[in-house]
Amino acid sequence: MGISLCRAMHPTVWRNPPQKTRTPYAKNMQKLPKLSYVLLSHNREKYIRTAIESAFAQDYKGELEYIFSDDCSTDRTFEIIKECVSAYKGGRRVVVTQPPTNQHLAGNTNHAIQFVESDWIVRADDDDLSSVDRCTIIGRAIAEHPEARFVATGVKNFTDVEETAILEESSSPCGLHARVRELDIRRQGFEHPAFSSKEYSFKAWHMDSFRTFGDLDKQAYYCDDYTCFFRCCILGSGLYIDNAPIVFARNGSGNMCRGGDDGGRGYHAIMRLERFHDKYYNTTYAPMLATLRQLEAYVDRHFSEIEKKTSAPFMKEFALNMEIRDHMRSYWRGGTLNRLKICREMRYSTAFSLLYSLPMPIYARLLAFIRKIKNG
Repeated sequence: MGISLCRAMHPTVWRNPPQKTRTPYAKNMQKLPKLSYVLLSHNREKYIRTAIESAFAQDYKGELEYIFSDDCSTDRTFEIIKECVSAYKGGRRVVVTQPPTNQHLAGNTNHAIQFVESDWIVRADDDDLSSVDRCTIIGRAIAEHPEARFVATGVKNFTDVEETAILEESSSPCGLHARVRELDIRRQGFEHPAFSSKEYSFKAWHMDSFRTFGDLDKQAYYCDDYTCFFRCCILGSGLYIDNAPIVFARNGSGNMCRGGDDGGRGYHAIMRLERFHDKYYNTTYAPMLATLRQLEAYVDRHFSEIEKKTSAPFMKEFALNMEIRDHMRSYWRGGTLNRLKICREMRYSTAFSLLYSLPMPIYARLLAFIRKIKNG
């Protein structure tokens, strides 16, 4: 056990003595899988300390390692990570690393994965929090269902104003309320509540996702989690933890998944978000299409006829999802008639379709005005 500071592949190693812990679950420790808590960061100096403290607060009784990979931040994020790790007194393996250049999410994920020494990744973001028993809940679920290839867990959104309350909530174990349920997306499809709901986080993956399919496409930096999740779906069934929000996702922090969304609802926030949507669909279409082709080839090569039949709904829905992505690539790059056509195909309401089909600046102005009227 120890702490590794790694820049690219040239580590400097510090050693911390392992801490002995007593636990009433000692007789079951051999059943708990080793987990790798992988936290990716980039220019998040305001939130990274809290995220690291949330990671170190995990009460997992099995073997757990930490991989903190910073994507060449230009602020103090990396320095704060090193400060937190230097102050860490636990006995778990800790790796602090940076890729040689800025790689975005997918590239930074590829970089971090090379340091993982377990079969399971628990992914965390640099502005989010985990409940103190996040790894415990995930580890126990895997121990009960070792055939699983992914675990979906409850997520709760919060803003900076709510942080104090969320810190208190995340410090209390919620495992007593957790219910583990099996989830087979290949058979149940994307419409399953656990997948279609925004109340679940799909960020616990088996390493087979990388061992079987290799590194993520570097252009997939906005859809790294989707890519890993779809890979895991085709490799087997998964689990979802019901009735227990154990991931707390921060809104309005300029996070990448919202295109730098600052939580605002006015004209400039709407414009920024719609520009991000345009970039998102145009940037991610090619890597997501490559993922679909990769999975199709895997199914064709490795699945029996029965398995092909049972996985057909999943593959069909993935293909339909790509059709939607293809439509949205041209949404703001085409004219009003093109937008009206896409809105009709997406089955939006007539009123919203008319509003959303206007040129982006006019749409943003009117939507901001409507929101202002509704909010008094």
